[in-house]
This record gives sequence, structure tokens and C-alpha cells, in this order.
Amino acid sequence: MAVIEVQNFRKSFGTKLVHEDVSFYVKKGECLGLVGGSGAGKSVILRSLIGLEKPDSGSIHINDEEITRYTEANWRHLRKKVAYAFQGGALFDSMTVFQNLSYPLKEHTQLSQIEISKKIQAQLADFGLSGIERLYPNELSGGMQKRVGLARAMMLEPEIILYDEPTAGLDPYNTKKIQELILNLKTKGVTSILVTHDMPTAFAVCDKFAFLKDKVIKEQGTIEQLKNKNDGLIHQFIEGNIL
Repeated sequence: MAVIEVQNFRKSFGTKLVHEDVSFYVKKGECLGLVGGSGAGKSVILRSLIGLEKPDSGSIHINDEEITRYTEANWRHLRKKVAYAFQGGALFDSMTVFQNLSYPLKEHTQLSQIEISKKIQAQLADFGLSGIERLYPNELSGGMQKRVGLARAMMLEPEIILYDEPTAGLDPYNTKKIQELILNLKTKGVTSILVTHDMPTAFAVCDKFAFLKDKVIKEQGTIEQLKNKNDGLIHQFIEGNIL
């Protein structure tokens, strides 16, 4: 059964049509690589899955619930289950790492300060970030900021996580760390969508791809299907022959 299902998704901004008829699905524990050229509107789809954008028409189902007409109260409940890992980490600059990670717990749970502290320490250890609780984002490297952002996204133990260019601008060491984190979350049954231009990472963590071009999904399939399709659009995209 699909955990995420998007059907006939259409979205425009003013007179600019961004998506005309986008459809795809993701099953439990799968990672879908949503790829395409710059400006194809990949992040618009992610933002629509978390209620930051609203489609003009079409449907979005998460766990069989149609979410496009959700009220803010509905979204507040859903955002406990769906996490968004923003491209830049989106940490609060004026807060320490501890304060950043405690924010969703204070907003959405009734945990005591001691329980919050234990949960944060365990989370940082899992992400290879022990001992940085008192540091501020500007004291961290870009790779560490992204890992802290991902750690914060996972604080509520969501069922779904949406990754927006999680390895952009990272060195090979931190890129590998992010890959390992994504793979580890998959073993826990987390369903995910990865928006990226980093195709080695996409091949390392994704189960299937959907290629977005000219306002629609032009091609989709499993890793094995696409590897054996040398004349396919995704293969041409990887080779740099099309945008």
C-alpha cells in the first residue's frame, strides 16, 4: 500500500504553470528519488506534501488521507508524522544545538526537561554529533549544520521524511555521513522522498526514481529498471545530455 500518493497534481504561480499532471506513489520504507533540472519544481512538490504550498487541483494522499483541504489544526497533527529536511538545515541561528533540537519536542510533546535532554543526547549520538549541544549554528561546519537539521527533523520520530538537497555543497566525508543516516532511517521503516542533483547519493539510497521535466513526470521506475534502460531520460539526464 502506498504511504504517499500524488495524483494529477497541478500547480501554478500567477500565470506560470509549474506542474500540469504529476502522479507518483511511494510505499512504506521506500525512498523515491525525485530528480530533474533546476527550476523543474521539485521542491514545490515537497512543500505541498507538508502544507507549505497548495495545489490548484489534483490529490495528495498520505496514509490514505486526502490532505489538500486540511485545516491548520490538521496540518499541525500531520507535521508530527512528516518531517521536512530543508536544504540549508534551517536552524535557528540564535539558538544552541540543544535549543534547536528541543524546539519540536516542546511544541508537540509533554516530555519533561530531563526526558528532552536524554532524547537529544541519544539523537546526537546516533547522528555522530555528541558533545556539540552548547554550540551555535555559526560554530558548526556546513556538513554538521545539515546533520543537526536532519537530527531535528527526526526528533518526533516521523513516519515520512522529505529531503531537499541534503548533500548539496558537502565534501565527500559529510556526503557519506548523510547517505548512512538516510539508509539507517530506511531500516527503521521511514518512508522518504529525496530531491537531489547528487546522483551518486541518489543511487546509494533510493529504491526508485521519478524524473520531472516539462511540468510532468516523464519517466519513473526502480533502480534496476532504469539501470537497464540506457536510452531512457534519466540515463540521459545523468550523462548530462538533457536538462
